[in-house]
Amino acid sequence: MPLVSDRKSKPLSHSNSRAIGFWMSVEGRSPNQPVRVLVSYEALSELDPTNVQDLHGALENFDQFRSEVESAASRKFDRVGFDPDKYEGMPAIRLTTDDLA
Repeated sequence: MPLVSDRKSKPLSHSNSRAIGFWMSVEGRSPNQPVRVLVSYEALSELDPTNVQDLHGALENFDQFRSEVESAASRKFDRVGFDPDKYEGMPAIRLTTDDLA
């Protein structure tokens, strides 16, 4: 089952892991199954290499390429499911440059 967007979810910095985090959910799951998606600054910088690889650049690229990031998260979820490491006890997916290629 694919992941679906939660447009109410605002991107937040996870500075310790140099990633941007946001919420999606598993399509058709009842009750709703939220999934934390963490996408690295490096992966986001690959989407627009003219932006600096820092928090500001990562947030700009996330805003500009959110639909591509969400599609990559859904593809990875369909391919491998949740990451073994959870985010504050909740299922999570981590995206790297390979996932956005």
